[in-house]
Amino acid sequence: MSGSRGIDFAFVAAPVGEDGLSDAALYKEILADCAFAHRAGYRAAWMIEHHFSDYYPTPNPLAFLSHIAARFPDFALGTCVLVTPWYEPLRLAEEIAQLNLLTDQPLHMGLGRGTAKYEYDAFGVPMEESRQRFREVWEIVSTALAGGRFRYEGEYLTVPTRVELRPRSDTSKISFYGAVGGSPDSGAVMASLGLPPIMTAFSNLPLQRDALAGWKEAAHARGVNVDACRYPMMVNCIIADTDAEAYDLAKRYIPRFQQAQIDHYEAAAGHFETLSTYTAWAKIFAKMKARTDPANIPPWADGQFVGSPETVRRRVGEYVQAGFNSFLILTATPGVPRRHRQTWLGRFADEVAPYFEGGEALRAAAGA
Repeated sequence: MSGSRGIDFAFVAAPVGEDGLSDAALYKEILADCAFAHRAGYRAAWMIEHHFSDYYPTPNPLAFLSHIAARFPDFALGTCVLVTPWYEPLRLAEEIAQLNLLTDQPLHMGLGRGTAKYEYDAFGVPMEESRQRFREVWEIVSTALAGGRFRYEGEYLTVPTRVELRPRSDTSKISFYGAVGGSPDSGAVMASLGLPPIMTAFSNLPLQRDALAGWKEAAHARGVNVDACRYPMMVNCIIADTDAEAYDLAKRYIPRFQQAQIDHYEAAAGHFETLSTYTAWAKIFAKMKARTDPANIPPWADGQFVGSPETVRRRVGEYVQAGFNSFLILTATPGVPRRHRQTWLGRFADEVAPYFEGGEALRAAAGA
């Protein structure tokens, strides 16, 4: 990342590739993308957490990021996101503290409450408790990382014995974010916890701009300096010589990405009509279902970094104007071959990022 000023550009490292690859081969694809991204000038890698399906099977991002830290020690590291209601919070705090000692670079810990009932059921955690469990895990993790001995008693979670987190580490280089997604009040919830939002570009930009503005209003009322925060946004990226070529690639690969999400989240099972804090997701998944038809991809692509370099630069500018200042470039969606993923990452680094303050760092790093 570029530091405290300007725009940050990172990439999402994820296990994807051509059909038929084993999980071992998919993990090698992650490392190949990391090596390419490093050569292209990126200096921050973020990872996704999912369990028990073909949809991004990286169940332990912190362990994988430890491996990346050893191979690429100048990478900042991020999660998008750790689903905290599934964690034992003291172990989570320990693992974050340990990773923090294994790298000299910043850590960007995106936290979320998760949307897949299948994963909740597998872990034996009631999904209806997700919001309160998220709060309690965050309170334990943040207290533990602050140092000193403490106990904790919540509605679902307790730390009954006074403990002090070890290893001790300098937490000033750790930034935490809270996922703001389908629920219209999730921004206010994250503001109440003091967590800046991390978002994904699955809805249109006006809605995302409004969600960010709502978080800023709620956070400002709590005394947060909202101008000092980073606001990460994960955005799909497909770059070609012309808009038409890029949109054709999107129509080839993105319907599978939409179907993978529908399958993983069991969108047809009716969960999202009955879970009280997830009802907004029913509409989101209905739109994903429509986008399994390639004919419906262009309106979606209009809100992503899809197009010629000139078009993508304009789109980045629109997101910056909306208030976002940290971008997680996602080229790794299911089925996309390595040659496409890396071409898009490379063209973004060469032909888009240098046009923005902070983005010139990618070109400088690539030439070093």
